[in-house]
Amino acid sequence: MTTRPPGLIYAVDDQPPLAILVVSALQHIALMAITLIFPIIVAREANLSRTQFLDLISLSMLGLGVANICFCLRLRLIGSGYLCGAAYTAIFLGPSLFALQQGGLPLVFGMTVVGGLVQVAIAPLLRRLRALLPSEIAGLVIAVVGLTLAGLGVRYGLGIDAQQQKINPEYVIVAGVSLVAMTVLNVWSKGYGKMFCVLIGMTVGYAVSAARGMFDPAAIIPEGGLSIVRVPQLQHMGLSFDPVLIAPFAVAALAATLRAMGDVSNAQRINDADWVRPNFASLAGGVMANGVAVMFCGLVGSSGINTYSSSIGLSGATGVTSRSVGYAIGLGFCVLAFVPPVAVALAAMPLPVMGAALFFTAAFVFTSGLQMITARMLDARKTLVIGFSFAMAIVADLYHEALMEMPIVLQPIFGNSLVLGTVCAVVLNLLMRIGVRQQVSLKLAPGGINRDAVERFLTEQGARWAARRDIMQRAIFGVVQLLEVVGDPPGGVEVEASFDEFNLDIRIRYVGVPLTIPDRRPTPKEILESEHGETLLAGYLLRQSADSISASGDDGFVEMILHYDH
Repeated sequence: MTTRPPGLIYAVDDQPPLAILVVSALQHIALMAITLIFPIIVAREANLSRTQFLDLISLSMLGLGVANICFCLRLRLIGSGYLCGAAYTAIFLGPSLFALQQGGLPLVFGMTVVGGLVQVAIAPLLRRLRALLPSEIAGLVIAVVGLTLAGLGVRYGLGIDAQQQKINPEYVIVAGVSLVAMTVLNVWSKGYGKMFCVLIGMTVGYAVSAARGMFDPAAIIPEGGLSIVRVPQLQHMGLSFDPVLIAPFAVAALAATLRAMGDVSNAQRINDADWVRPNFASLAGGVMANGVAVMFCGLVGSSGINTYSSSIGLSGATGVTSRSVGYAIGLGFCVLAFVPPVAVALAAMPLPVMGAALFFTAAFVFTSGLQMITARMLDARKTLVIGFSFAMAIVADLYHEALMEMPIVLQPIFGNSLVLGTVCAVVLNLLMRIGVRQQVSLKLAPGGINRDAVERFLTEQGARWAARRDIMQRAIFGVVQLLEVVGDPPGGVEVEASFDEFNLDIRIRYVGVPLTIPDRRPTPKEILESEHGETLLAGYLLRQSADSISASGDDGFVEMILHYDH
């Protein structure tokens, strides 16, 4: 059972009214359409004709439609079960451009299919790989995505390009008006204004852009003009493969997997006020859906796709997280793929409008990533993993040109901040696990039962394991309370703690009498009149603080086990 957060208007299982469903879907469609810039970049680099260019955009929209439906499914093997938007991503852009240089569009599409196959292979193994992909790394990926989105938003909003590093005042005006409209509606309005703040802000941006002559869809209309309805062709399509490119596309698939895990975890957290840990069945279904969607995009002639942090940030900001909206988004993109004027309008979206929307949603994405990181206890090892990886992601953006001088096979890794940060985090996490024992013990001599030493011992171990703060606090409380009741056994006390990503077990061993653990709360009469009334109450409180508790004794030797779900 989940607890509905107070800020949600329509939760994941709710069915919004038709009007709200449609407008919410249009808002997400407008936001996701921004990411068409990535297949557009590939299409422009491939020097496609205007007709082929339009076909690629239409087929990319079809890919978005299929991906959104896949992500929202709640089947046993595929689908996250949440409103988890889809988007084209910069993760696959570097490897795709590299493949384009080596073998043209057929190699791009073929290796994109390979990237999808890697994700499909990873999905069933997520539970076994949980130690290598802990929540703090997923939070790091989300935070890096937030910074990347903010960086793109600033660049588009200010009109800065690679050739001319100058701010364009016209762009600033459009982006500023759009961003102010989104912010004002989100913070100081309620109801429809808050739910549709991004869509309204983008509409305002379109209007201002048109008024200032910055919206020109005619530049990408094919020579023969546009029809209202048209089935996109596959003239640009082809498939080829190159073993040399498996490594960069596999790394990109791993980064996309981590981002999908972080995004689905974020969607779970938004929909549950008592969220404490990711549901791995949902994560595996989301990653499987991501792999299938990437393969589909490669087969129809587009680039790699991923979950969309901005869409999840938008759902959290507006309070509309209904899964039905995801299906409406998917259906909407599938329909619009056959309407060329819409493809032209989306492909011609003014850059400052893109910038405002990206920068606005980046705030919610970045904050969600930080919340996932800080929910864990971090010692020096984990701090270095997060700090170094975060720094490397920033370095990849700051010194992009210098890093692109690396050997050509490494360029897809070092040329993308998210891929480099992800690889750094996974490798460092593996290295930092060396010497960290998953089972540790502390022996307390008789006459020296030091509760502070126990608290310090468990706190330090929780940080080494990157355990959740709330779980370790509950465990410390339980152990200290148990030691208070046990007193000072003649043979001393041994405290043993063992941990994996899902379980924390603490065993307390001593010579004496086992503590009674009642199933119900002792009555005041039982507490006052019984010789062991206080210990009965202590046992009941311990049962309430732990997820499970057991006691066993043999010849005076007692072992009590406190179990906590992590």
